[in-house]
Amino acid sequence: MSVSAPSSTLREFIDKLLLLDRSLQLPGLGPDEHGFLEKLLITADVAPVLLAYVDGAERYRFCNQAYERWFGEKREHILGRSMREILGEAAYELVRGDIQAALSGRWVRFERVVPYRLGGSRMVRADYVPHVLPDGRVAGFVGMVEDITELRRGEEAARMAEALRESEDRLRLALLSAQLGIWEFNPLTGQRTWDDRCRELFGLPSGGESISQEAFLACLHPEDRARADAEMKAALEPEGGGRYQVEFRTVDARGRVVRWLSSHGQVYFDARRQPVRCVGTARDVTVSRRALLRMERLYALSSALSQALLPEEVAQVVVREGRVALEALSASLALVSADGTMFELRAAYGFPEGVLDERWRCFPIDTPVMFREAVRTGRPVLYGNLAAFLRDYPELADSPALLGQAFVALPLRVEARIIGAFGFSFEHEREFTPEELRLMEALGHQCAMAIERARLYEAERQARAEAERLRDRLSAESTLLEAVLQQLPVSVVIADPGGRIVRGSAAVETIWGQPYVASASISEYAAYKGFHADGRPYAPEEWPLSRSLLHGETVVREPVTVVLPDGSLRKIDVSATLVRDAEGRTVAGVAVSTDVTQHHQLQEALRREGEVREKLLGIVSHDLRNPLQAMSTASHLLLTSSEPLTPLQRKWVTRVRTSVQRMDRLIQDLLEFVRIRQGETLPIQRQAVCLEEVCRTIVDELQAAHPHRQFLLEAHGDTLGEWDPERLMQLVGNLLANALTHGSEGTPIQVRIDGEGAQVVLEVVNQGHPIPPELLPRIFEPFTRASDGGNALKGVGLGLFIVHEIVAAHRGHIDVHSSAETGTVFQVSLPRA
Repeated sequence: MSVSAPSSTLREFIDKLLLLDRSLQLPGLGPDEHGFLEKLLITADVAPVLLAYVDGAERYRFCNQAYERWFGEKREHILGRSMREILGEAAYELVRGDIQAALSGRWVRFERVVPYRLGGSRMVRADYVPHVLPDGRVAGFVGMVEDITELRRGEEAARMAEALRESEDRLRLALLSAQLGIWEFNPLTGQRTWDDRCRELFGLPSGGESISQEAFLACLHPEDRARADAEMKAALEPEGGGRYQVEFRTVDARGRVVRWLSSHGQVYFDARRQPVRCVGTARDVTVSRRALLRMERLYALSSALSQALLPEEVAQVVVREGRVALEALSASLALVSADGTMFELRAAYGFPEGVLDERWRCFPIDTPVMFREAVRTGRPVLYGNLAAFLRDYPELADSPALLGQAFVALPLRVEARIIGAFGFSFEHEREFTPEELRLMEALGHQCAMAIERARLYEAERQARAEAERLRDRLSAESTLLEAVLQQLPVSVVIADPGGRIVRGSAAVETIWGQPYVASASISEYAAYKGFHADGRPYAPEEWPLSRSLLHGETVVREPVTVVLPDGSLRKIDVSATLVRDAEGRTVAGVAVSTDVTQHHQLQEALRREGEVREKLLGIVSHDLRNPLQAMSTASHLLLTSSEPLTPLQRKWVTRVRTSVQRMDRLIQDLLEFVRIRQGETLPIQRQAVCLEEVCRTIVDELQAAHPHRQFLLEAHGDTLGEWDPERLMQLVGNLLANALTHGSEGTPIQVRIDGEGAQVVLEVVNQGHPIPPELLPRIFEPFTRASDGGNALKGVGLGLFIVHEIVAAHRGHIDVHSSAETGTVFQVSLPRA
């Protein structure tokens, strides 16, 4: 391949085209500006060379009119087609390596004979200039192909030069229309020459002289000077490509940023690769640069939000990154509570420590703050200066939370719902531009979606944790159920709604005397052999589990007799019921079987023992009454005989008589108990009785027998009724005997009778140790005593049982209350008839 330099004028023309294209490849440019390169290339139509732009897919995106002359096809038919198709297979294979080199970013030059598909073989000189984007990617290349034969002709060369000059004029016009500033730097002198537009961009008056590199750098922001100077020095290096591209900020005399500029240039070298000239453009990119910065900040916010999962984390990221994105002094975020009545401050940034105290953590939604208006109206609330803000919120004038000179509150909206608001304050007064408002709204939308996402994540996380907890609990309960089923002393069988038995406990074989049978249906329940109480065998559909599944019946402890393999009988109680889910659907049937063989045997033994004991008590009690009667008669005769007894003799005879009477009462209680246990009722002989007289008689007798104890009798109202007087005397005597036994000796025993109502109420009250609470429910059962202490001969625990039965025989009611404060109170209510 032979390489030679193209015409310097044409070369510079291509350089300027690519330079201009790079200066236009900036963020924020409109579609018309992106098509500007094509408009410029159209001006090259008159060039006597092949000029074309080929994209990365090797397809023609632009070609000048020379292509029509060379290939005999309209330009419209060439655009969009591949080089292989237009050039022909032979020509394409000859230049394919050069095409690939250009698309890899190398500048390719060659001279050779190329056999074109329709144009014959021609001696051509070609340049492929890669089109490199600002990010380093190669978008395509500009191809310039010359027919050397025609170039050797002077008139043709002159025409081409004229065409190039015309193209340069058009390029100058294009630069003016694009409002680009043109500058030139002389590496030999270090001076810069700017046109009027370039001086305007730098804030300098027009028509000035050239300036030094140092003066140029002084116009830049201090942070950008070193970078701009380094880029220029790198472009001037002989081994470099000579390209210059940099963005920087210009500042005014007070050091404030005026605008952002993008500068592109190309360095030209002499034959010794020494820089002799640098030409470039400058373009105002302030709007696009600020938009880019805000997009970067939004991206930074999005990146930070993507790392925050919980609502608290999202709130902190929103205020921190949102403050940076808007260059605000402070930021805060509040969400509306679930009931819609309160603001909940979730995060704040930029406020002094302690300013946002507890009263700001949760405050009513109608509190006069900007958040209220943002949520109420659903629109941003803007105050460009402090005076305007205080006109609407004068009560906040002295608030330490009031920072800055300008304020914004933005609603946080998720679809049609407003979930809260977040606010910003700015250090200086300002006018909020539409672009800033769009940024704020985008920020608000992004933050609202992030908060909602975090809420959903939190709810999902809690639901997942609850599901895991329930799964662990279910697993534990399943394990426990399995352990229970294997260790239960009762037989458990579980069937699905269709009757298929799915589970059985380990006790099935023990209780039923046969292994567990996994029946597939109710008809297969015939595998279990059992008999009704009347001796009939159970049919499959008669089993309690079958009746529950078929008819919804709940069976409780149905007795079943099972014949074991050794021929012995076993008594079983079988219960069955349905298991339903929350919607009431049947999900299973359960049958529980309990071996009650020993219980039946024990019951039978106890029944026989009770019969023997009751007969024995009756016989003994009856036979004891005769000698007791003799002893009672003898003691009475001794006490009433004409022969006087000594005091000691009278004392002992009196004690014998008292003991005989006590034994007589005990025997009487035993006889009454035997009568009741044999199914008989206490005989009642009703007649007109005064309960007060009965009580007074018993009290007088006991007072004489126990002179050291005090009895108090009170009666109110009508105490007459139709009762059995003997039974009433037995009732009152047993209650007073119980009071004497368990009451404190130093306190009186009270007998109170109330005849004011439809029933006559008798109360016997004694002080002393209260009856234990666990004993109260069974105090009237036979052989139950209120205390285990004291003399065993004072009773066998039948007195209160007899009292209860006497009250029941009279259709009355008895109750007992016992405490240390009120004492022990037995209350009897007796109907008058």
